Amino acid sequence: MFLKNTKNWIFKSASNFEASRTNSVILLLFLFPLFVNSIRHWVSSIYVLLFLVSIFSINRKDFHIYKEERIFLVLLIAHVGSVIISNTLAGWTNASLDWFGVEPRYLLAIPIYIFVRQIPSAWKAFAFALPLSAVIIGIHAIIDFLMKYKVGAVEIIYAEGIYGHIYMGNIAALLSVTSFLARSLRQNPGWKVLCFGGAALAACAALLSITRNAWLSLIVLYGVVFVLESNFNMKWDRKNLAIVFSSVGMVALTLFLMFRVDYVQERLEQVYDEPKAYFNADRSKPMEFSSLVYRLEQWRGATLAFLEKPILGHGVGNIGTVGNRLIQEGKLNEVVYHPQSEKVGAPAHVHSAYFEYLADTGIIGLLIIVSMMGYPLFLSLRWRKRSDHAWKFLVLTNTAFLVASLTEIPFIRNNWSSVFLVFNIVFLAWLVNDRYELTQKPAKGK
Repeated sequence: MFLKNTKNWIFKSASNFEASRTNSVILLLFLFPLFVNSIRHWVSSIYVLLFLVSIFSINRKDFHIYKEERIFLVLLIAHVGSVIISNTLAGWTNASLDWFGVEPRYLLAIPIYIFVRQIPSAWKAFAFALPLSAVIIGIHAIIDFLMKYKVGAVEIIYAEGIYGHIYMGNIAALLSVTSFLARSLRQNPGWKVLCFGGAALAACAALLSITRNAWLSLIVLYGVVFVLESNFNMKWDRKNLAIVFSSVGMVALTLFLMFRVDYVQERLEQVYDEPKAYFNADRSKPMEFSSLVYRLEQWRGATLAFLEKPILGHGVGNIGTVGNRLIQEGKLNEVVYHPQSEKVGAPAHVHSAYFEYLADTGIIGLLIIVSMMGYPLFLSLRWRKRSDHAWKFLVLTNTAFLVASLTEIPFIRNNWSSVFLVFNIVFLAWLVNDRYELTQKPAKGK
Protein backbone atom coordinates (compact mmCIF):
# COMPACT_ATOMS: atom_id res chain seq x y z
CA MET A 1 0.00 0.00 0.00
CA PHE A 2 2.82 2.38 0.92
CA LEU A 3 4.59 1.75 -2.42
CA LYS A 4 1.37 2.27 -4.32
CA ASN A 5 0.63 5.56 -2.53
CA THR A 6 4.22 6.72 -3.10
CA LYS A 7 3.98 5.89 -6.78
CA ASN A 8 0.69 7.81 -7.09
CA TRP A 9 2.21 10.80 -5.26
CA ILE A 10 5.23 10.83 -7.58
CA PHE A 11 3.03 10.73 -10.70
CA LYS A 12 0.74 13.43 -9.29
CA SER A 13 3.70 15.64 -8.37
CA ALA A 14 5.22 15.17 -11.82
CA SER A 15 1.88 16.08 -13.40
CA ASN A 16 1.55 19.18 -11.22
CA PHE A 17 5.13 20.18 -12.03
CA GLU A 18 4.42 19.87 -15.76
CA ALA A 19 1.25 21.95 -15.43
CA SER A 20 3.11 24.53 -13.37
CA ARG A 21 5.82 24.90 -16.02
CA THR A 22 3.20 25.26 -18.74
CA ASN A 23 1.30 27.92 -16.82
CA SER A 24 4.55 29.74 -16.03
CA VAL A 25 5.49 29.93 -19.72
CA ILE A 26 2.00 31.16 -20.66
CA LEU A 27 2.20 33.86 -17.98
CA LEU A 28 5.70 34.91 -19.05
CA LEU A 29 4.60 35.16 -22.70
CA PHE A 30 1.71 37.39 -21.66
CA LEU A 31 4.01 39.63 -19.63
CA PHE A 32 6.84 39.78 -22.18
CA PRO A 33 5.58 42.57 -24.50
CA LEU A 34 3.83 44.70 -21.87
CA PHE A 35 6.69 46.94 -20.70
CA VAL A 36 9.06 46.33 -23.60
CA ASN A 37 10.46 49.89 -23.39
CA SER A 38 9.10 51.08 -20.05
CA ILE A 39 10.90 48.97 -17.42
CA ARG A 40 14.64 48.44 -17.66
CA HIS A 41 15.72 44.80 -18.16
CA TRP A 42 12.07 43.69 -18.38
CA VAL A 43 12.45 41.95 -21.74
CA SER A 44 15.85 40.36 -21.09
CA SER A 45 14.82 39.10 -17.65
CA ILE A 46 11.65 37.45 -18.94
CA TYR A 47 13.62 35.93 -21.81
CA VAL A 48 16.05 34.30 -19.37
CA LEU A 49 13.14 33.08 -17.22
CA LEU A 50 11.53 31.53 -20.30
CA PHE A 51 14.77 29.67 -20.94
CA LEU A 52 15.08 28.45 -17.34
CA VAL A 53 11.49 27.16 -17.33
CA SER A 54 11.83 25.58 -20.77
CA ILE A 55 15.24 23.91 -20.47
CA PHE A 56 13.78 20.69 -19.04
CA SER A 57 11.52 20.24 -22.07
CA ILE A 58 14.41 19.13 -24.28
CA ASN A 59 14.30 15.75 -22.54
CA ARG A 60 10.88 14.97 -23.99
CA LYS A 61 11.34 11.93 -26.25
CA ASP A 62 7.79 11.86 -27.59
CA PHE A 63 8.06 15.26 -29.24
CA HIS A 64 8.63 15.55 -32.98
CA ILE A 65 10.32 18.56 -34.53
CA TYR A 66 9.41 18.98 -38.19
CA LYS A 67 11.95 19.66 -40.91
CA GLU A 68 10.91 23.30 -41.31
CA GLU A 69 11.41 23.93 -37.60
CA ARG A 70 14.83 22.29 -37.65
CA ILE A 71 15.90 24.58 -40.48
CA PHE A 72 14.98 27.70 -38.46
CA LEU A 73 16.78 26.41 -35.34
CA VAL A 74 19.83 25.48 -37.42
CA LEU A 75 19.89 29.04 -38.78
CA LEU A 76 20.10 30.36 -35.22
CA ILE A 77 23.02 28.02 -34.51
CA ALA A 78 24.66 28.94 -37.82
CA HIS A 79 24.45 32.64 -36.92
CA VAL A 80 26.31 32.06 -33.67
CA GLY A 81 28.80 29.80 -35.48
CA SER A 82 29.51 32.39 -38.18
CA VAL A 83 30.26 35.02 -35.53
CA ILE A 84 32.60 32.68 -33.65
CA ILE A 85 34.48 31.69 -36.81
CA SER A 86 34.73 35.29 -38.04
CA ASN A 87 36.01 36.53 -34.68
CA THR A 88 38.49 33.66 -34.42
CA LEU A 89 39.91 34.12 -37.91
CA ALA A 90 40.14 37.90 -37.46
CA GLY A 91 41.57 37.52 -33.97
CA TRP A 92 39.49 38.07 -30.82
CA THR A 93 39.61 41.70 -29.71
CA ASN A 94 38.10 43.73 -26.88
CA ALA A 95 35.39 44.81 -29.31
CA SER A 96 34.46 41.30 -30.47
CA LEU A 97 34.52 40.00 -26.88
CA ASP A 98 32.28 42.88 -25.72
CA TRP A 99 29.58 42.13 -28.28
CA PHE A 100 29.75 38.35 -28.25
CA GLY A 101 27.57 38.33 -25.14
CA VAL A 102 24.44 38.65 -27.30
CA GLU A 103 25.04 35.55 -29.43
CA PRO A 104 24.35 32.88 -26.75
CA ARG A 105 20.83 34.30 -26.55
CA TYR A 106 20.13 32.72 -29.96
CA LEU A 107 21.07 29.31 -28.58
CA LEU A 108 18.79 29.80 -25.56
CA ALA A 109 15.93 30.18 -28.04
CA ILE A 110 16.09 26.47 -28.96
CA PRO A 111 14.66 24.98 -25.71
CA ILE A 112 12.22 27.90 -25.48
CA TYR A 113 10.89 27.11 -28.94
CA ILE A 114 10.65 23.37 -28.23
CA PHE A 115 8.61 23.93 -25.09
CA VAL A 116 6.37 26.66 -26.55
CA ARG A 117 5.57 24.39 -29.50
CA GLN A 118 4.31 21.79 -27.05
CA ILE A 119 1.70 24.27 -25.77
CA PRO A 120 -0.81 24.72 -28.63
CA SER A 121 -2.60 27.59 -26.86
CA ALA A 122 0.56 29.52 -25.90
CA TRP A 123 0.01 32.03 -28.71
CA LYS A 124 -3.24 33.24 -27.15
CA ALA A 125 -1.56 34.72 -24.07
CA PHE A 126 1.02 36.47 -26.22
CA ALA A 127 -1.29 37.71 -28.98
CA PHE A 128 -3.91 38.95 -26.53
CA ALA A 129 -1.22 40.96 -24.71
CA LEU A 130 -0.21 42.85 -27.88
CA PRO A 131 -3.02 45.47 -27.91
CA LEU A 132 -2.46 46.21 -24.22
CA SER A 133 1.28 46.49 -24.88
CA ALA A 134 0.56 48.90 -27.75
CA VAL A 135 -1.56 51.07 -25.42
CA ILE A 136 1.21 51.14 -22.80
CA ILE A 137 4.02 52.09 -25.19
CA GLY A 138 1.78 54.71 -26.80
CA ILE A 139 0.87 56.40 -23.51
CA HIS A 140 4.51 56.22 -22.38
CA ALA A 141 5.70 57.92 -25.59
CA ILE A 142 3.09 60.68 -25.43
CA ILE A 143 3.93 61.49 -21.80
CA ASP A 144 7.66 61.35 -22.57
CA PHE A 145 7.31 63.74 -25.53
CA LEU A 146 4.99 66.18 -23.72
CA MET A 147 7.22 66.34 -20.62
CA LYS A 148 10.21 67.34 -22.76
CA TYR A 149 8.09 69.87 -24.61
CA LYS A 150 6.83 71.32 -21.31
CA VAL A 151 10.32 71.97 -19.97
CA GLY A 152 11.36 73.55 -23.27
CA ALA A 153 13.69 70.78 -24.51
CA VAL A 154 12.66 71.35 -28.10
CA GLU A 155 16.07 71.51 -29.79
CA ILE A 156 16.25 67.70 -29.80
CA ILE A 157 12.86 66.39 -28.76
CA TYR A 158 11.60 62.84 -29.14
CA ALA A 159 9.97 60.02 -27.20
CA GLU A 160 12.60 57.51 -26.16
CA GLY A 161 11.45 55.44 -23.18
CA ILE A 162 14.32 53.68 -21.40
CA TYR A 163 16.28 52.35 -24.38
CA GLY A 164 16.29 55.27 -26.79
CA HIS A 165 14.11 56.68 -29.54
CA ILE A 166 15.30 54.28 -32.28
CA TYR A 167 14.27 51.20 -30.30
CA MET A 168 11.07 52.95 -29.19
CA GLY A 169 10.06 53.86 -32.73
CA ASN A 170 10.65 50.50 -34.37
CA ILE A 171 9.11 48.44 -31.56
CA ALA A 172 6.10 50.78 -31.42
CA ALA A 173 5.56 50.33 -35.17
CA LEU A 174 5.57 46.54 -34.73
CA LEU A 175 3.17 46.69 -31.77
CA SER A 176 0.87 49.06 -33.66
CA VAL A 177 0.43 46.81 -36.68
CA THR A 178 0.14 43.59 -34.64
CA SER A 179 -2.46 45.26 -32.41
CA PHE A 180 -4.42 46.19 -35.52
CA LEU A 181 -4.17 42.63 -36.84
CA ALA A 182 -5.21 41.16 -33.47
CA ARG A 183 -8.68 42.68 -33.83
CA SER A 184 -9.70 39.67 -35.95
CA LEU A 185 -8.91 37.19 -33.16
CA ARG A 186 -12.16 37.97 -31.33
CA GLN A 187 -15.52 39.40 -32.33
CA ASN A 188 -16.14 41.17 -29.02
CA PRO A 189 -16.75 44.93 -29.62
CA GLY A 190 -14.70 45.90 -26.56
CA TRP A 191 -11.78 43.88 -27.89
CA LYS A 192 -11.93 45.69 -31.22
CA VAL A 193 -11.89 49.07 -29.46
CA LEU A 194 -8.79 47.98 -27.52
CA CYS A 195 -7.06 46.75 -30.70
CA PHE A 196 -7.79 49.90 -32.70
CA GLY A 197 -6.89 52.11 -29.75
CA GLY A 198 -3.63 50.23 -29.24
CA ALA A 199 -2.81 50.46 -32.95
CA ALA A 200 -3.40 54.22 -32.95
CA LEU A 201 -1.48 54.90 -29.71
CA ALA A 202 1.50 52.78 -30.75
CA ALA A 203 1.51 54.50 -34.16
CA CYS A 204 1.67 57.81 -32.28
CA ALA A 205 4.64 56.43 -30.31
CA ALA A 206 6.42 55.51 -33.54
CA LEU A 207 5.78 59.01 -34.91
CA LEU A 208 6.83 60.76 -31.69
CA SER A 209 10.09 58.82 -31.59
CA ILE A 210 11.13 61.07 -34.54
CA THR A 211 12.90 58.02 -35.95
CA ARG A 212 12.76 58.16 -39.73
CA ASN A 213 13.19 54.39 -39.99
CA ALA A 214 10.14 53.94 -37.72
CA TRP A 215 8.13 56.26 -39.97
CA LEU A 216 9.14 54.13 -42.95
CA SER A 217 8.31 50.99 -40.99
CA LEU A 218 4.78 52.26 -40.26
CA ILE A 219 4.19 52.92 -43.95
CA VAL A 220 5.56 49.55 -45.07
CA LEU A 221 3.89 47.49 -42.34
CA TYR A 222 0.44 49.01 -42.82
CA GLY A 223 0.87 48.60 -46.56
CA VAL A 224 1.63 44.92 -45.96
CA VAL A 225 -1.22 44.40 -43.51
CA PHE A 226 -3.78 45.93 -45.88
CA VAL A 227 -2.52 43.62 -48.64
CA LEU A 228 -2.83 40.64 -46.30
CA GLU A 229 -6.28 41.77 -45.18
CA SER A 230 -7.51 42.84 -48.63
CA ASN A 231 -10.23 40.24 -48.54
CA PHE A 232 -11.29 40.72 -44.92
CA ASN A 233 -15.03 40.89 -44.32
CA MET A 234 -15.24 43.60 -41.69
CA LYS A 235 -18.72 45.04 -41.36
CA TRP A 236 -18.58 48.80 -41.81
CA ASP A 237 -21.41 49.72 -39.46
CA ARG A 238 -21.53 52.94 -37.44
CA LYS A 239 -19.71 51.46 -34.49
CA ASN A 240 -16.75 50.19 -36.54
CA LEU A 241 -16.58 53.40 -38.54
CA ALA A 242 -16.51 55.42 -35.31
CA ILE A 243 -13.63 53.32 -34.01
CA VAL A 244 -11.64 53.69 -37.24
CA PHE A 245 -12.21 57.45 -37.54
CA SER A 246 -11.34 57.96 -33.87
CA SER A 247 -8.06 56.07 -34.35
CA VAL A 248 -7.20 57.99 -37.53
CA GLY A 249 -8.09 61.25 -35.80
CA MET A 250 -5.75 60.46 -32.92
CA VAL A 251 -2.85 59.86 -35.32
CA ALA A 252 -3.73 62.98 -37.35
CA LEU A 253 -3.76 65.14 -34.20
CA THR A 254 -0.36 63.73 -33.25
CA LEU A 255 1.02 64.60 -36.69
CA PHE A 256 -0.39 68.12 -36.46
CA LEU A 257 1.18 68.76 -33.05
CA MET A 258 4.49 67.14 -34.06
CA PHE A 259 5.04 69.38 -37.05
CA ARG A 260 4.57 72.50 -34.96
CA VAL A 261 7.96 71.64 -33.41
CA ASP A 262 10.92 73.04 -35.39
CA TYR A 263 13.14 70.00 -34.67
CA VAL A 264 10.57 67.62 -36.17
CA GLN A 265 10.30 69.74 -39.31
CA GLU A 266 14.09 69.74 -39.59
CA ARG A 267 14.22 65.93 -39.29
CA LEU A 268 11.79 65.59 -42.18
CA GLU A 269 13.67 68.08 -44.34
CA GLN A 270 16.93 66.20 -43.69
CA VAL A 271 15.53 63.17 -45.55
CA TYR A 272 16.11 65.10 -48.78
CA ASP A 273 18.86 67.59 -47.85
CA GLU A 274 21.42 65.29 -46.22
CA PRO A 275 21.76 62.67 -49.01
CA LYS A 276 22.03 65.54 -51.51
CA ALA A 277 24.82 67.11 -49.45
CA TYR A 278 26.63 63.77 -49.18
CA PHE A 279 26.64 62.91 -52.88
CA ASN A 280 27.71 66.45 -53.82
CA ALA A 281 30.49 66.62 -51.21
CA ASP A 282 34.22 66.43 -51.88
CA ARG A 283 35.17 63.32 -49.90
CA SER A 284 38.85 64.21 -49.99
CA LYS A 285 38.06 67.04 -47.54
CA PRO A 286 36.37 66.87 -44.10
CA MET A 287 32.61 66.60 -44.56
CA GLU A 288 30.08 68.34 -42.35
CA PHE A 289 28.51 65.88 -39.90
CA SER A 290 24.85 64.90 -40.14
CA SER A 291 23.11 61.66 -39.30
CA LEU A 292 22.57 60.55 -42.90
CA VAL A 293 25.98 61.75 -44.13
CA TYR A 294 27.55 59.80 -41.27
CA ARG A 295 25.58 56.64 -42.09
CA LEU A 296 26.18 56.80 -45.83
CA GLU A 297 29.94 57.15 -45.35
CA GLN A 298 29.87 54.31 -42.80
CA TRP A 299 28.15 52.09 -45.35
CA ARG A 300 30.79 52.96 -47.92
CA GLY A 301 33.44 52.02 -45.37
CA ALA A 302 31.67 48.73 -44.65
CA THR A 303 31.69 47.96 -48.38
CA LEU A 304 35.44 48.64 -48.53
CA ALA A 305 35.94 46.39 -45.50
CA PHE A 306 33.91 43.64 -47.18
CA LEU A 307 36.08 43.81 -50.29
CA GLU A 308 39.13 43.16 -48.08
CA LYS A 309 37.63 40.06 -46.43
CA PRO A 310 34.54 39.02 -48.41
CA ILE A 311 33.96 35.50 -47.05
CA LEU A 312 33.95 35.75 -43.24
CA GLY A 313 34.71 39.40 -42.56
CA HIS A 314 36.65 41.24 -39.86
CA GLY A 315 34.81 39.99 -36.77
CA VAL A 316 31.82 41.51 -34.98
CA GLY A 317 32.41 44.95 -33.47
CA ASN A 318 35.72 45.55 -35.22
CA ILE A 319 34.40 47.89 -37.92
CA GLY A 320 35.45 50.94 -35.87
CA THR A 321 39.10 49.88 -35.93
CA VAL A 322 38.89 48.90 -39.60
CA GLY A 323 37.23 52.21 -40.49
CA ASN A 324 39.92 54.21 -38.65
CA ARG A 325 42.59 52.38 -40.65
CA LEU A 326 40.78 53.13 -43.91
CA ILE A 327 40.70 56.81 -42.93
CA GLN A 328 44.45 56.77 -42.33
CA GLU A 329 44.92 55.19 -45.75
CA GLY A 330 42.89 57.98 -47.36
CA LYS A 331 40.11 55.64 -48.51
CA LEU A 332 37.42 56.93 -46.15
CA ASN A 333 36.38 60.37 -44.93
CA GLU A 334 37.29 61.37 -41.37
CA VAL A 335 33.65 62.20 -40.57
CA VAL A 336 33.27 58.53 -39.50
CA TYR A 337 36.39 58.43 -37.32
CA HIS A 338 35.70 56.43 -34.14
CA PRO A 339 37.99 57.70 -31.34
CA GLN A 340 36.95 55.09 -28.74
CA SER A 341 37.93 52.24 -31.05
CA GLU A 342 41.45 53.66 -31.31
CA LYS A 343 41.81 54.59 -27.63
CA VAL A 344 40.32 51.57 -25.84
CA GLY A 345 39.32 49.16 -28.63
CA ALA A 346 35.62 49.81 -28.10
CA PRO A 347 33.15 48.10 -30.47
CA ALA A 348 31.43 50.10 -33.21
CA HIS A 349 28.69 49.53 -35.76
CA VAL A 350 27.55 51.08 -39.04
CA HIS A 351 23.80 51.60 -38.46
CA SER A 352 22.65 48.90 -40.90
CA ALA A 353 22.42 45.18 -40.23
CA TYR A 354 23.06 44.42 -43.90
CA PHE A 355 26.27 46.45 -44.18
CA GLU A 356 27.32 45.47 -40.65
CA TYR A 357 27.25 41.72 -41.25
CA LEU A 358 28.74 42.18 -44.71
CA ALA A 359 31.79 43.78 -43.08
CA ASP A 360 31.85 41.77 -39.83
CA THR A 361 31.03 38.23 -40.96
CA GLY A 362 31.29 38.49 -44.74
CA ILE A 363 28.88 37.17 -47.31
CA ILE A 364 28.28 34.00 -45.25
CA GLY A 365 27.19 35.94 -42.18
CA LEU A 366 25.00 38.26 -44.24
CA LEU A 367 23.21 35.34 -45.92
CA ILE A 368 22.56 33.74 -42.53
CA ILE A 369 21.15 36.90 -40.92
CA VAL A 370 18.89 37.55 -43.92
CA SER A 371 17.75 33.91 -43.84
CA MET A 372 16.87 34.21 -40.14
CA MET A 373 14.31 36.85 -41.10
CA GLY A 374 13.44 35.56 -44.54
CA TYR A 375 12.85 31.87 -43.83
CA PRO A 376 9.93 32.35 -41.37
CA LEU A 377 8.46 34.84 -43.83
CA PHE A 378 8.80 32.27 -46.63
CA LEU A 379 7.08 29.59 -44.51
CA SER A 380 4.27 32.02 -43.71
CA LEU A 381 3.50 32.64 -47.36
CA ARG A 382 3.92 28.98 -48.24
CA TRP A 383 1.49 27.80 -45.53
CA ARG A 384 -0.93 30.73 -45.61
CA LYS A 385 -3.84 28.50 -46.67
CA ARG A 386 -3.33 26.23 -43.65
CA SER A 387 -3.54 29.01 -41.05
CA ASP A 388 -6.07 31.77 -40.41
CA HIS A 389 -3.94 34.26 -38.50
CA ALA A 390 -0.51 32.93 -37.50
CA TRP A 391 1.05 33.41 -40.92
CA LYS A 392 0.04 37.09 -41.00
CA PHE A 393 1.64 37.80 -37.62
CA LEU A 394 4.82 36.07 -38.75
CA VAL A 395 4.91 38.04 -42.02
CA LEU A 396 4.55 41.35 -40.15
CA THR A 397 7.16 40.44 -37.52
CA ASN A 398 9.88 39.63 -40.00
CA THR A 399 8.96 42.46 -42.35
CA ALA A 400 9.36 44.82 -39.39
CA PHE A 401 12.87 43.50 -38.72
CA LEU A 402 13.81 43.57 -42.40
CA VAL A 403 12.89 47.27 -42.47
CA ALA A 404 14.51 48.06 -39.09
CA SER A 405 17.72 46.44 -40.35
CA LEU A 406 18.02 49.06 -43.09
CA THR A 407 19.40 51.71 -40.73
CA GLU A 408 19.90 49.83 -37.45
CA ILE A 409 21.19 46.47 -36.17
CA PRO A 410 18.59 44.74 -33.98
CA PHE A 411 20.74 41.62 -33.56
CA ILE A 412 23.55 43.11 -31.47
CA ARG A 413 21.26 44.34 -28.66
CA ASN A 414 19.97 42.06 -25.92
CA ASN A 415 16.46 43.48 -25.76
CA TRP A 416 15.93 43.86 -29.48
CA SER A 417 17.28 40.34 -30.09
CA SER A 418 14.91 38.99 -27.43
CA VAL A 419 11.94 40.66 -29.15
CA PHE A 420 12.96 39.16 -32.50
CA LEU A 421 13.33 35.68 -31.00
CA VAL A 422 10.19 35.58 -28.84
CA PHE A 423 7.91 37.01 -31.56
CA ASN A 424 9.27 34.45 -34.03
CA ILE A 425 9.12 31.59 -31.52
CA VAL A 426 5.47 32.19 -30.63
CA PHE A 427 4.19 32.84 -34.15
CA LEU A 428 6.24 30.10 -35.81
CA ALA A 429 5.09 27.53 -33.21
CA TRP A 430 1.51 28.68 -33.80
CA LEU A 431 1.95 28.38 -37.57
CA VAL A 432 3.48 24.90 -37.35
CA ASN A 433 0.68 23.72 -35.05
CA ASP A 434 -1.87 25.08 -37.53
CA ARG A 435 -0.03 23.53 -40.47
CA TYR A 436 -0.08 20.10 -38.89
CA GLU A 437 -3.52 20.63 -37.30
CA LEU A 438 -2.27 20.46 -33.73
CA THR A 439 -3.90 23.67 -32.52
CA GLN A 440 -7.36 23.79 -31.02
CA LYS A 441 -8.77 26.98 -32.55
CA PRO A 442 -11.16 29.08 -30.47
CA ALA A 443 -14.76 29.23 -31.53
CA LYS A 444 -15.90 32.43 -33.21
CA GLY A 445 -17.02 35.12 -30.80
CA LYS A 446 -14.97 33.72 -27.94
